Amino acid sequence: MSKAVQNSTSGNFRFVRNVVRNYISKNVESETNSNMLPKNINKWFSEMSSKLEESYLAGDTPWQQSGFFGPEEIWIKCRKPIEKCIVSSGTFLDIGCANGYLLECLIEWTRVRGIKITPFGLDISEKLIDLSKQRLPKYKYNFYVGNAFTWISPQKYDYVRTELVYVPEQLKKEYVDRLLKLFLTDKGKLLIAEYRSRRDIEYVPWINTFLENEGFRIDECKSAFCEGKELTRVCVISSIR
Repeated sequence: MSKAVQNSTSGNFRFVRNVVRNYISKNVESETNSNMLPKNINKWFSEMSSKLEESYLAGDTPWQQSGFFGPEEIWIKCRKPIEKCIVSSGTFLDIGCANGYLLECLIEWTRVRGIKITPFGLDISEKLIDLSKQRLPKYKYNFYVGNAFTWISPQKYDYVRTELVYVPEQLKKEYVDRLLKLFLTDKGKLLIAEYRSRRDIEYVPWINTFLENEGFRIDECKSAFCEGKELTRVCVISSIR
């Protein structure tokens, strides 16, 4: 890993996540829904992809290339709540799959419980998708380059995982609605994850507050803690069909 990246991460989530937040605040904060036309959306996501791709590919380990620059044991602890949301075998789409490491882990974690998932991945970075295909060659045809805000999926999935940190604030509700309507099977589950650093302010509302305020019905939330502080929350929303 480059020294610049190593010094920026300080062993936690904040580096890559702050790349996103800083870019949003500088480039999207003043936008409105009426101004965020499809052409502008594509341009915005393209520029975001370049910034994230550079950050992810600077890492040396699988979890660093998934956007986490802390120790592996913390990465695992903070991703385990996703696995706990998977209660039966089926297809699993990871939106923003990066190098496919999360999917690789989920396959193994669920296998121990007698559950078999078929992995699918979507990312706006072609270079990261190439890494996913190398990591999971058996499923190389299940990985796609695209933007989930506009991408037309060739099928529906039993589980879809995503985050909202990459989506402009004024488009988040529309994005969640799109996933619920177009990406899930009749009994499918949408898993919306939020990750935090040990240095984050505790009183900032978690993602479930936004979802509930927007009228989404949350089935359950799974969390992960480190040294007594919650670092992960995953909200589960059922298909609306």
